[in-house]
Amino acid sequence: MRSHYFFKMPIVGAVLSAALFLSACSSHSPEQSENQVQSTNKTQSELVINSSHGSQTIEPTVVSYPAEKSGQGVSFSENAAFEDPLEFINRPIFAFNDKLFEYVLIPAAKGYTKVVPDPVQNSVGNFFSNIREPLNALNQLFQGDVGDSGKSVGRFLINSTVGILGFFDPATSWFEIDEKVSTINDTLVNYDVGYGSYLVLPILGQSDLRNGFSTITESVFHPIQYATENPETLYIQAYGGFHAFSPEAPTYEQLRSETDDPYIFFRNLYMQSMLRDQQYPELKNGAAVKPTNIADDAPASPQE
Repeated sequence: MRSHYFFKMPIVGAVLSAALFLSACSSHSPEQSENQVQSTNKTQSELVINSSHGSQTIEPTVVSYPAEKSGQGVSFSENAAFEDPLEFINRPIFAFNDKLFEYVLIPAAKGYTKVVPDPVQNSVGNFFSNIREPLNALNQLFQGDVGDSGKSVGRFLINSTVGILGFFDPATSWFEIDEKVSTINDTLVNYDVGYGSYLVLPILGQSDLRNGFSTITESVFHPIQYATENPETLYIQAYGGFHAFSPEAPTYEQLRSETDDPYIFFRNLYMQSMLRDQQYPELKNGAAVKPTNIADDAPASPQE
């Protein structure tokens, strides 16, 4: 049964992942498309979203890159246009997710956070963070970050042994080796793969084609797949996702109640976060480096 499961899951995951990956590759990032990006006076930005319902312009959460951080007085603000060609699919999936959250996941999350003590929740979070350290190491290696890859391997070995299967984090508290999460999405960004378009995944929530490819692929080849058998594997992964969602449930509920069109609200929130990450490029060696793609990691939101 286990061999059949391992044979079936990679095939299904590979087909879905390949479709998403090819879609992302065929779509240029906003900085790569002349039709999507226009230069401005470098002091203000706007966000234009094109969908089947027309174009909508919204203000970004961050409008400029502080001169004091760049060290050169340079602002990287730009107009950016984002596509939402999958809105006809995204909206029904979002509506399904919204009802699932309202009637099932949010009530369950509230009960979970109320009943389960904080120390237990922290230990569970440590376990799921530790079990994905091999993925961190592989992605960092593919990105050329050999040092970070070695640290991730070291964290996994320390926390899996001294930390009792990862329920504790002595790698951080004793050895000061901090966690650095790295996903396939980060690796694709490193190789200038565009985000594709906005995407809503069933249950998992808002994403984009590049990040969706990353999520599906990592779930198929997650280390937990090789440590357990189905259906236990599915139960563990579902619990891990629910555990991560639980602290964000009240936030989603509050934001959801303050908007007439939650799909547009959460889509714009996600897009704004992408623009924000573009405007706040990663600092490397103390100098600001302008990214070639929009980063996908939005601020913590319950739809991710």
